[in-house]
Amino acid sequence: MSVAVVELNDLHLLLRTDQGILHSEPGFALLTKTGITTGGIARASAWQQPQHSYNQYWRQLNQQPLPSQQQWARHHADIAFAQLKQLLDTGGSPEAIILAVPGSISDEQLSLLLGLASAIPVQVSAVIDSALAICAQQTESTLLVEMQLHQTQISLVEQSAGTNNISHQETLPDMGMMQLHNAVARHISDRLIQDYRYDPLHSSETEQALYDQLPDWLTQLSQQDKLSINLSSPQGELNLVLNRDNIAELFEQRLSGLTALIKKYHKAKLCFSHSGRVIPELASAFADAQISPEAIGLDNCNKLQQALCDQPLQRICQLKLSTSSMDVASETRQASHVLHNNRAYPLHEPLSIEWQDNQLRLTNKHKKDAALIIQMVNQQLEILHQQKDLQVKLPRHCQPGEQLQIADQYLPLIEVSHV
Repeated sequence: MSVAVVELNDLHLLLRTDQGILHSEPGFALLTKTGITTGGIARASAWQQPQHSYNQYWRQLNQQPLPSQQQWARHHADIAFAQLKQLLDTGGSPEAIILAVPGSISDEQLSLLLGLASAIPVQVSAVIDSALAICAQQTESTLLVEMQLHQTQISLVEQSAGTNNISHQETLPDMGMMQLHNAVARHISDRLIQDYRYDPLHSSETEQALYDQLPDWLTQLSQQDKLSINLSSPQGELNLVLNRDNIAELFEQRLSGLTALIKKYHKAKLCFSHSGRVIPELASAFADAQISPEAIGLDNCNKLQQALCDQPLQRICQLKLSTSSMDVASETRQASHVLHNNRAYPLHEPLSIEWQDNQLRLTNKHKKDAALIIQMVNQQLEILHQQKDLQVKLPRHCQPGEQLQIADQYLPLIEVSHV
């Protein structure tokens, strides 16, 4: 039986198949005359077609009628069903799934979610709290921050006698990545009004272009003090320099509630899930936080698949681990470089990869026009930017001998002891 793991965080819904394929997409949906489109394609039109765009259906998963009548959806549950089905179709329509769900999903919503899965149909073999899945290998008390689109989930995962359990959880409403993006967009708008007397938020086309580029801009700004950006307008190309300190101040102002809550658990190790990795990278208030690799929760579920599936179908919030059930990270060799044309390129810093005429060109710096930008973060290879039409497959484990696939070319990962 084919089994996939699905992590339901609407900022980055993740799917890992048992063939090792990893797929990520945001919780956006666009209702058109022909049906429901979800994921990145829907986000790319969200600000141009706001009357047909939805992005709160996972947070507000229910069967209450939508404010306006729609041909293809009666309520948020219909939209969530469409995205879950399309997500599983992307993963080859697995026969069974393990669901990792945040603590913000209520028992009533979880029951509805299981009903949606049965209607696809797909068998749900296990349900685990995503915080526990992400922290399954932690050996000390960990406060995990899971940033979602419109809210933030805080979970205290404690470890005792080989058992990891969630001892406390709290949801911070209206404190998600969308609120941060909106603040940065408004900051950029104010600057452009001041410098050019032009407001990009008054045009759906430039508003969409701004929000399309925001994630990349923030990623680049997390690695440098200043960033020069360009935005097309009827006046021509508008240039603006973003200052990292200004953006960090915006973040810290809007995350003051999170800062106060974290102080209550100062004895626990602070960790951000991958969905919110830009926050500790930008805001000094969270600079000491660990950042979890993108697929760590999915990989842990794969390793614990038998133990999870042997339990009754209910939300798993406690795991008793044996030493044989998990890999020990300290015993695993870690790749440090990728090899191309007999040259080793380090992975601990951004690696830009250009693709032209079926040829690859690698450069260890952040290039805006690169087809692909990758970097090793917390022993996990991550994609910082990817051209839409470029096929990329990351290695499941970043160990020497694994390969990075770009289009039809394979680049081996190697370990360099002395550089």
